[in-house]
Amino acid sequence: MSVILNFVESLRFLGLPISPSETITAQQVFQYLGAVNKEVLRMGLKVAILKRYEDFNIFNVCFDQYFVGIESREKENDPHLSPESESFLRAMQRSTNTNDALIAELIVTDQLNEAVQTAMMMVPTGGGTAGGQPAEQERFNLQQRLSRALNRTFNLEVPIRGLTPSQRMELSSEIIRIGFNLYQLFNEIEKREVTDTKDNISREVIVNETPEDLYQLDQFLTQDLATVSATMANIKEHLLEIGKILASRERRRRRLAKHGKLDFRRTIRKNLKNNGVMLELVHKHKRIEDPEIIILNDVSGSTRWIADWFFVICYTAQQVYKKIRVFEFDNTMVEVSSALSRKTIDRAMKDRQECWKRPLRTRRIHSDYQDSFEDFFHLIKHKPLNKRTSILILGDCRDFEGMWRHDHPISSEYIQKMVNTAKRVLILNPESHNLWNAGDSVVKYYQQVGAYVYQVATLQDLLDFVFQLKIPN
Repeated sequence: MSVILNFVESLRFLGLPISPSETITAQQVFQYLGAVNKEVLRMGLKVAILKRYEDFNIFNVCFDQYFVGIESREKENDPHLSPESESFLRAMQRSTNTNDALIAELIVTDQLNEAVQTAMMMVPTGGGTAGGQPAEQERFNLQQRLSRALNRTFNLEVPIRGLTPSQRMELSSEIIRIGFNLYQLFNEIEKREVTDTKDNISREVIVNETPEDLYQLDQFLTQDLATVSATMANIKEHLLEIGKILASRERRRRRLAKHGKLDFRRTIRKNLKNNGVMLELVHKHKRIEDPEIIILNDVSGSTRWIADWFFVICYTAQQVYKKIRVFEFDNTMVEVSSALSRKTIDRAMKDRQECWKRPLRTRRIHSDYQDSFEDFFHLIKHKPLNKRTSILILGDCRDFEGMWRHDHPISSEYIQKMVNTAKRVLILNPESHNLWNAGDSVVKYYQQVGAYVYQVATLQDLLDFVFQLKIPN
């Protein structure tokens, strides 16, 4: 499993969105095909992982590096460097740290083991350098220097993973190869650091009160979703713990909000026993109704990588909101609210899959917002929307198979119906802003009819929205 996990994490580092379920599928393909015929394996993994033609070049370069690259380069035995590699080395030679150029040379010549050993000598495991900085900070500084040099050398305004698919398609194979090797370098250093610790402590993020753990928690929550490489098994317990903390905070906020203005008459009357000294204050009680929340979770191929995490957040949100309903959709819609009542998250996720055994229409591969929203209104016909209902939609608004009427997608008519009958409609889009309204994205049409669309780039964004920390009034 580690072979495919490392390969998938490398692709995610370079910007390819790959879900945990697609990683499992890739592992099954690898187990079935084996590593004997590399071209058959290449085709199998490509079918299991890729969604866009624009990602083919990154996949092919990384596959060659990971599975057949070293073998083919030994046969070629070509000592000459490419112009891109020479440019990168010249940039590193101008670094203030003399060891950077040596590590860069080992990277561009694919001598990763030697590069790791050199870097580990620079940053001893469990300690720091002569400058007194901790090893973790030194590794981070080294990674920043190499990454900045790569970006400056090839005029990249943002890291490779931050580029649009069309921009990544224009990258040369050498730039991708160097970026891939950079990731492998720091991934291997981190692995060795974990292995060499005395108690072999796991580096997973935990929710504690120590400064180190709080720092790790902050890194975990604020990491770009496209680069989060943890699987659902490793991440769900952390999300549950964080959700409990936020649920407790939200319950306390709502409890305090029930205290209205000071009731002077009742306060004076109650303090007569104290000779008029205001020792006990009485507030007017303010009634706060539980909000009704409906969550629509896009589980189609383009957002499947985040849908599982969002379901775990919904599972914790029920500790705060008694009136919460959760639906999932791709080209049809099913309600999975019943799964939230299970005592454990594992049982809830199992029952969630059971709900998909009875869809209203036959499931297809691609998303269809029109049919899904039509099914949604059919499912809620016995309890229609009202002005106390807030609707949260997690999806990239890519209406691949939806039909159009004149100059707008028909799915936008259903969004308008939601806006007119509900309190608010919020769309949480995990895609980068520069991908909105490109291709089959229909974000602007949903905005035109009154839906609020926000980018959710991190897990912290998702948690904030679900627990109503950032929902506009």
